[in-house]
Amino acid sequence: MEKEKMSINPEKFALQFIASVNFDFDEKELESMSKKELAAYLSAYFLAEKFNKIESKNFDKSQPLDLSELGFDALLKHVADLNKY
Repeated sequence: MEKEKMSINPEKFALQFIASVNFDFDEKELESMSKKELAAYLSAYFLAEKFNKIESKNFDKSQPLDLSELGFDALLKHVADLNKY
């Protein structure tokens, strides 16, 4: 089975994320609540964009990396690089 490239629509992901978070409406704290919701939206949006970049970078490699040929330090660096999201 061939690996299929995955892509997340950042806008839809962010909107769905903030829809799932419970922001209790309080007229006195409207500005503060707006800031929290905006921060949540932007965090989710940029997380999806970051995922897409990493997925694209890893998916588009022309030759697959043969991990059995790597030494321990190189393998450790490769695993660390893959876990940066």
